[in-house]
Amino acid sequence: MRPGHLLCTSLLFLLWWITGCSMFQRSMTPPVTSFFMPDPRDGRLYVTLEREADQLLGTCSAVHFCDRAHFIRGLVALYQNREIAADHFQTAVAMAPTSARAEPSLFWLQLLKETPSGTAEDGRFSRATVQFVRDLLDGELLAEQLLQELETSPVQSLQRDLKARDRKLEDLTKQLEALKQIDQEMREKTKTIPSRGKENP
Repeated sequence: MRPGHLLCTSLLFLLWWITGCSMFQRSMTPPVTSFFMPDPRDGRLYVTLEREADQLLGTCSAVHFCDRAHFIRGLVALYQNREIAADHFQTAVAMAPTSARAEPSLFWLQLLKETPSGTAEDGRFSRATVQFVRDLLDGELLAEQLLQELETSPVQSLQRDLKARDRKLEDLTKQLEALKQIDQEMREKTKTIPSRGKENP
């Protein structure tokens, strides 16, 4: 066998061995599956939704709507990892079992349970859901921003300003009443002065 042919055979065998090992390792690693098949054209949209959902999770508090944040993050995770999605839906139900997010969270949990893990849904249902998540995130982020502005606004300062304004209005009202009284007295004096002049010869 010629040296060149032997070298070619060795390289092919090495390439086959590396490929086989790589495929074996992949088969040993359990695949991370999503519920929805992400549309490659919407790659940036998914990244934006994930970032905004994480932002909502980072700024929420248990008193306000962390259940909403977990519900939205679960919807986003439907395009990434069904296990992560299920975790967020379960958290949303646990945090507020009677809230408006509990029922749809239970629906998604049931759907994830009934759908085989190797199956990813595609089509109009997927497109409608991603649009729903987009609109929901826009509304929730706006609500969160308004709540933060309300919480961080100087309420005590506003109350002081209102009290000061009320006191000023009260003082002005008293001054106006005093001026009316003075004007009334001056009118009465003006009327009595000529009449006294007529009495004197």
